[in-house]
Amino acid sequence: MAKLVFIGEKFSGRLYEITAQRTTVGRADSNTLSLHDSSVSEQHCEIYDNGADVIVRDLGSRNGTSVNGELLRDAQRPLAHGQIVKFGVVEARLEISWSATSDTNTDVTAVHFHAREVAQPHPHQPPVPPVTLDDGAPPNSSDHTLVLPRPTASPASISRAPLAPVEKPASKTKLIAILVALVIGLALWLILRR
Repeated sequence: MAKLVFIGEKFSGRLYEITAQRTTVGRADSNTLSLHDSSVSEQHCEIYDNGADVIVRDLGSRNGTSVNGELLRDAQRPLAHGQIVKFGVVEARLEISWSATSDTNTDVTAVHFHAREVAQPHPHQPPVPPVTLDDGAPPNSSDHTLVLPRPTASPASISRAPLAPVEKPASKTKLIAILVALVIGLALWLILRR
């Protein structure tokens, strides 16, 4: 099981348990993990988890996502136990605990899951409901989503840069269909041209 332990000044000691295969991170309340800090973009990054295999993917965030000081801009990278990940200026340490009964012998990794998700999203998968913490009250132990408090600055003082759209690669099936249509079109053109 993977979890993020926040270590920066603002959210020090807070904990987020990663329970879904895909966790969205950002300032917007629509994210699985909402970090209410002006340095975090509305849709900042995604974390893919498959047991011992965890990757983080930056979504073109304004201030970037970094792992152990290495900045990821529109890129992804594996995360290992103990590494520090920064969302803007918000820092967290990844902790992975393995249970003695968990079987990690699988062909499916977070990287494979991400590729599968991009090729064929699964809309039938129920979303993880967000949870809001009120005045520092501890979250319900059955809920795994943590919404961190908003900054005390006024909304007008927070600069919001527009997000660049994230392009998703076309699936193999679509590419094959396009190539087949082009070949058929070329063949018909050559036949009709004679």
